Amino acid sequence: MWESIKSLFSPKTIPFLISQGVGPKLLPVGTLILGIILGFIWAYGIAPVVPVGAGPVNLSDSWKREYVKQVAWQLQAEGNSDPARENARKQLNALGDSSRVVNQMLNGDQKETDPNTVTLLQQVQPLAQDNPEQLAKITPGFLNGNFTPILCILGLAILVGGAVIVNTIIPLTMLLQRRSKGPATVVPGQDAARRKAMADAKKMDQAAPPTPVAVDRGTPVGQYMSTYVMGDDLYDDSFSIETASSEFLGETGAGISKTIGVGDPKKVTAIEAWVFDKNDIRTVTKVIMSEHAFNDEGIRAELAPKGEAVLAKPGGIILLETQTLTVQARVVDLAYGSGALPPNSFFERLTIEITAWPKKASAAAPATDAFGETGPIKQ
Repeated sequence: MWESIKSLFSPKTIPFLISQGVGPKLLPVGTLILGIILGFIWAYGIAPVVPVGAGPVNLSDSWKREYVKQVAWQLQAEGNSDPARENARKQLNALGDSSRVVNQMLNGDQKETDPNTVTLLQQVQPLAQDNPEQLAKITPGFLNGNFTPILCILGLAILVGGAVIVNTIIPLTMLLQRRSKGPATVVPGQDAARRKAMADAKKMDQAAPPTPVAVDRGTPVGQYMSTYVMGDDLYDDSFSIETASSEFLGETGAGISKTIGVGDPKKVTAIEAWVFDKNDIRTVTKVIMSEHAFNDEGIRAELAPKGEAVLAKPGGIILLETQTLTVQARVVDLAYGSGALPPNSFFERLTIEITAWPKKASAAAPATDAFGETGPIKQ
């Protein structure tokens, strides 16, 4: 143990810790210690506390006894007249508990032995009365009691410690995660249509040949199906990404990005797929566009701030990557609506399968989209 203590003061310790990458972790501790040192220097050296406005009631018991003696000697010197007695009464009232002090000096542990002093104290004893107004100044309360410093320390520890514990269990970055702005994610009456479209898409997907795997990312932590059907004007799905042990990793989903034309139901020409990573403050988004929207320079320029443009096509795969997550959105089923609008300009239905993987610690540079026609949006 002694050797361990001595190693803390060794000149080789700090360089070793820095070489091991401990520096950033020790920075908060060093800052705290420096703050405490500067606080003591300020409190005791630069701006020390100076008591002001103290009165006789704030004296210690030994000085209160001396105060009573002075009052008694002054009363004798002034001839024990009525004005002198009134003045002595006022001076004793300033002690707050003058009756206790006088009785202690006459009969208590601090009993006076000098006969002359005893005689003087007996003269002022009838004038000594308790003064509740003065005693209130020294009576401990909630804010000036002996436990106040302890309560302050405990309160600060609970405040700071609670914030650290909460941030450990529920990271503060969750406050920045994407939330649906609509009152619901499905228009009333569209549930059955969505379920049917999703079931049909799953059957089609199972019957189709398996999609070749471009990169083996291991076992996904989440796989979700999201379906838009025309008429679902509140479409905005979101799914929580969690491990098998229910550890929250982030959130992903899809929602309406842009509509075209007028009238009801809305004609959706672009749907955005997004992912939120609890370890990354950004929400990564890509915009899945209809054929008409993808080829329209004006629409692409309008949606450029939302994310990269991706052409919607059956089987197309869109990758979204954050600091610790890889999310794949695969177009399982796609059908365009028809009408007065340009051909292939809005979706009648669109089903995408969203799969999420945690990135491996030794992952290389971010991968690019495996399939689908993508590209930077032209301004």
